[in-house]
Order: sequence, then structure tokens, then C-alpha cells
Amino acid sequence: MNEELSLAGLQLDGREIDLGRLRAGTMLGLMGSPDSTTSVVLSAAALPHVAPPPRFPTGRRSGRLRVRSWMKSYLRDADAGSGEAASAADPSAALTAFGLRPDVLRRRLEDLDATDRARLALAAAWASGARWLTLIDPFGVVPGHLRTGLRSRFAELVAGEGRGVVFSSNSLTDHAIAEAGVANIEKDQLVALGSLEQIVTEPRGSLPAELSGVNVYSGLARKGWLSIGHSAVRARTELDGKVFVTLGWRAALLSLDEHDPAFTSATVFEAIVTGLRDRGSCLQAKLSPVDTEMGLALDVDLADLAGVPRTQTPAIGFGVLHPGLGATITELRTNVKVGTHVFVEVDTSALHAYPVE
Repeated sequence: MNEELSLAGLQLDGREIDLGRLRAGTMLGLMGSPDSTTSVVLSAAALPHVAPPPRFPTGRRSGRLRVRSWMKSYLRDADAGSGEAASAADPSAALTAFGLRPDVLRRRLEDLDATDRARLALAAAWASGARWLTLIDPFGVVPGHLRTGLRSRFAELVAGEGRGVVFSSNSLTDHAIAEAGVANIEKDQLVALGSLEQIVTEPRGSLPAELSGVNVYSGLARKGWLSIGHSAVRARTELDGKVFVTLGWRAALLSLDEHDPAFTSATVFEAIVTGLRDRGSCLQAKLSPVDTEMGLALDVDLADLAGVPRTQTPAIGFGVLHPGLGATITELRTNVKVGTHVFVEVDTSALHAYPVE
């Protein structure tokens, strides 16, 4: 039996991409725009001996479909794709493996909550008996306190029984099980393919940069210096040529005062707050430099409501990261709005550069 599946020649927006080879017992994760990752999953599902991703019907009356009928229909489709005689098999063992009682087959799809639907989709794929499985965002609807256990159970079964899986997800924790690597697909292009660590620590696309909490730029390294576009924000480097550069969301200090004594370098520039948003426990600002030749567009954490200050100075209030914007969260909210001008100092030691190629 073939222990590897070639993922060369998969289709993405009418072009071929090569995702290497998938070994039995491992999983390949796809992250990026859902339309693009779904199209690649479906392209993989069209390969010989690969089961299609389980998908629930939509429409007003589809929810009244019995689970047994939906599962039989899926297993017939899986037979056609994978060549396994799954539709005649008893799916009870697969249902039990993912925490469902066999009597769920008598229920309607509309009676299942989101977590049970996710379990059902995994069980259906497993019941196909196919060596190679495909899944579209299989854990996305499962709440965090259940998601980790379900994900780990699936990974154990895949490794233990030597299956191979191509799945999509935009959760970094989901990709922790992607032993075969992660493909980052954005704007109908394969941006990067490698280990999760490579994708996150050296992002080449906006999604992994967003998920790992950094700004990512195109830069140029010449004569021992690293520069980002036309910016005067520079740092020493041993690289040469075109590079990507990342800067963390907390690698800058903001103030309303250009001459704030907290600033310690000459890399202070003026910027405008062009957007405000919540991200997890943090309030975050999107900044645009007043002079593009002297500053960077960047996202910056303004405050952390988990209560972690930027320094240990007793005068800094709860959650405050930039005392120059306000000593308390209330002052920060009063002082910083869309359109507010702020001054920014970048910690150039936090710039991380790596070659484009």
C-alpha cells in the first residue's frame, strides 16, 4: 500500500501548486483566505484514493435530514473517491471514537449542537476507511475547552492508524498537529510552505503575521544596514539583498509628547491613529506615519486589560503600556481617538529580518 500521497499539481485559481508529499500518519495544514484554502482542499480531495471533506447541507429544510441518511450519502461519495467499501460499514465504532453515541444516527442534523456536528464530520471521514482524508476547518466551531481534546484525539488516531490528512484552519493551535507542515495561501498564491515554527517566526503573509502578533514589511539589506522601504528606521544586519522584516506589536513606545523623556533614541516619528480595535485582552491602534520617509505604518498594542504593564514603574496604572498616552485606561480612551497624532519610538533591536528567498 502506498505510504505517501503526492500533492503536486493541486489547483489554486487555475494554477498548479506543489505541496510536496504527504506521509501516512501525518497531517498537512492550510492557512489563509477560506476561499483559497477550501479550493485547495477540494483539489486534494479530487486525487485518486482520497476521501472528500464531509460537508453539511444548507437550506431551510436540510436541517431536518436524519444523521443516518446524511452519513450514508457521505460514505457513498467517499467510496467513489477513495475506492474503499465504506458505505456498507457500521459507523458505530467511528462515532464512539469521537465521543458520540451510536443512537445519534436517529437524530436530525438540526438537533445537533456545533460541537457534535464537528464530531460527526470527523467520525464520517474516519468511517470512510480511506487512507487519505480531507477536512475543511474541522475544529472551527468547537469551543476552546473541548477543542484541544478533540484535536488531540484525532491526531492520535491519525498517527496510530497511519492515515494522512489535508485540512484547513486559521487557528495556530490547530496547526500544532500538522506534522507534515503548514501551507500559507493568500491572494490565490502559495506564500509559504514549511513547519509551523517557520511559518510563524518568519511570516511571509499577512495572516501568520497577524496570528503571531507582528507587523511584517519588505525591506532591503545593504552595506550592513537594514532599511524598510523609505523609512529612517534602520538596524544593523549581516544580511544582503531583499528581506522580510517583522516588528512586534509591543516593539514601539507611543506618547502624545514629541519630547517625552521616555524616548531614548533619534528614531521618533509622528503618526496618525487610523484605526482602533480589540484583540484578545488588548486595545490596539493602527498607525500611519505623517511622513512615509521617516516612519512606519504599524499596528501597536495600546493597553493590555489582562493587567500586564510595559514596565514595573509603580506610577503606571492597570493595563497601561504607554504612559505617555495616559496614566490610566480612562485617560487613554479620552486621549486617543481615530485621527489623534502620536509620536512613536521603534525598538530597532526588535526588528527581525530574514531573506525573501
